Amino acid sequence: MTDHFLPDYGLYLLHKGLRPEARWVFFDLPVDHLTRPALRTVSLTLSTEEQGQEYAISFDFTGPRIDDLLATFPEPARERLWHWLENPTTMGQHLSLSPAATLHTVEATLGAVQQGRYERFAPLIVQRVTHRP
Repeated sequence: MTDHFLPDYGLYLLHKGLRPEARWVFFDLPVDHLTRPALRTVSLTLSTEEQGQEYAISFDFTGPRIDDLLATFPEPARERLWHWLENPTTMGQHLSLSPAATLHTVEATLGAVQQGRYERFAPLIVQRVTHRP
């Protein structure tokens, strides 16, 4: 099963010597799905490419950053997302979103290495989100 996963970008950055407190800025991230791995965490997983190698990259939104994420969506979708987040039975679930939204900029730092069900990874912890003006 693990051969279906892309290498993790967070682990790649740690291997390259990136300090966890360094801030990375990403532009125009599409949000067409979300995962709820824990009670107060929402994750977005995408792919990125570095030097010809494709990687999986995950962004964790916690606390007020969840509000920033949800503010990207129009009101009917935002309301649906809030209901999904308020329901304790949705932990571990994935949610497809239509229409998708786009985060203009996301500023993130590296999180701690974690062991998932099938792989180790280091999520990027979102520190700041901006929306297109």
